[in-house]
Amino acid sequence: MNMIHQAPGFHGDIVRTPNPYLIGKNIRKSYGETVVLNDVSFGVEKGQCLALLGPSGCGKSTLLNILAGLLPADGGELQLGLDIIEDATTQKGRSAQERGFAMVFQDLSLWPHLTVEQNVAFGLDYLKTRLSPDDKQKRIQQVLQRVGIQAMRDRLPSTLSGGQQQRVAIARAIVVEPSVLLMDEPLASLDTQLRETLRDDIAALIRRLGITTIYVTHDHQEATTVAHQIAVMNKGRIEQIASPDEIHRFPETTFVASFLGTASAIPFTSELEDLRDDAQQPIFPRHPQRKGQGYLLVRREDVRIFPQAQKDEFPGDGMIRWKAVCIKSSFTGLAYDVHAMTQKGEIFRAFTPHSIALDSNVLVQFDPHQVIYVEK
Repeated sequence: MNMIHQAPGFHGDIVRTPNPYLIGKNIRKSYGETVVLNDVSFGVEKGQCLALLGPSGCGKSTLLNILAGLLPADGGELQLGLDIIEDATTQKGRSAQERGFAMVFQDLSLWPHLTVEQNVAFGLDYLKTRLSPDDKQKRIQQVLQRVGIQAMRDRLPSTLSGGQQQRVAIARAIVVEPSVLLMDEPLASLDTQLRETLRDDIAALIRRLGITTIYVTHDHQEATTVAHQIAVMNKGRIEQIASPDEIHRFPETTFVASFLGTASAIPFTSELEDLRDDAQQPIFPRHPQRKGQGYLLVRREDVRIFPQAQKDEFPGDGMIRWKAVCIKSSFTGLAYDVHAMTQKGEIFRAFTPHSIALDSNVLVQFDPHQVIYVEK
């Protein structure tokens, strides 16, 4: 019998992180009647990067500001190692300065009248344990070298490119050797080519230094490159936490699949349950733990879209084939990103080596063995 993969489901727990260092438990935040964060829970291992990924307004920047101590949570608890750094019930915890976190803001917030070296050195004057002048200078030079801006140490921010300014902001954050590095969409204002270069540099830096990092972004390619784990957020909740590979291969909700653009969602109707193959076996067998209708997710890499006239060129044994119409065909640089709509309105995506004419009749083909079942 054909098998349908079951998405395991994320229920807001932290069990899936074996040795969490930074832990959030049931974090809540509201403004009046507007709920911004609704029982958000997560865990991050020491030295790893968790990306908070989601659309604008999903609550990811609010969560980052609560972690930084810039906003109080209305409910829940934050834990760093064995220490409770915020408890909304008792209203006790550590101040922003006492947490030992460092933050890279979206607007960078560099001091325009200070040189690169002076900007990087700024936070060292506020450490609990003051460094000697020699140790301070040594640490500054080490950080400037690590991020590749040692030759610019005497220049003002206004004389630097956007990418160079971004490196200064990162250097200023890591020079204080923070327990956690917080990054709020640090590449959002940069052009595409520079953003791709810097995201690779940031990923390498995080891994080389072993800094526990929370990275906020709305760009799933950025999250995939930088993070060890990705938390996809939607309407104040975490829909799924997983590795970049797992979250792309096995999305657990229709929102995760649609936001990442990795899978198409089909309502799991009784009509699909009743479909039979040549041996009269169910093509889409009933789900044993089914609760309500549910959805079938078909991953983009498991879909083929081709003109109906070419149906004999593609083996179809054991495959599902549905008639559809091409509604989009755009070149991505390596292949064509093709979208097709079936007669029932389901939209499928696939990469094809050649362009397909808009409004032309096509076939959508996929293997029912590779379908993923989700409940929402």
